[in-house]
Amino acid sequence: MESRFSVVIVEDDFLIMEYLRELSEDIGLNVLGTADVAEQAVTTILENRPDFVFMDLRLGGDRDGVDVAQAIQPDMPDLKIIYITGSSEPTSLARIRADHPYEVLIKPVVERDLRRAVGIPVN
Repeated sequence: MESRFSVVIVEDDFLIMEYLRELSEDIGLNVLGTADVAEQAVTTILENRPDFVFMDLRLGGDRDGVDVAQAIQPDMPDLKIIYITGSSEPTSLARIRADHPYEVLIKPVVERDLRRAVGIPVN
């Protein structure tokens, strides 16, 4: 399947990152890179310039996904950031929504959710 869009996956849990990588490739996305800490995420995103970023809120280290989004915003203001988080508590969701995300998905994410979020028709 030919890739229509590219993505960088920012996730600190290795198993979830691999699941999202496989799911992304299965629906035709080109995975350009992954990161599990904020500094690495900023570098990977700016170097690869993807169409989408799948962003976890909680990352390794002292910065989170919103910090990453704010760091790349000046260089890539039109980047579509899709938060994929297990944090459904109101304070976490308020922090995410204040960043004006393209989409917010709550884990566990299934193929239908990911397709809808990136605009690929559901089979």
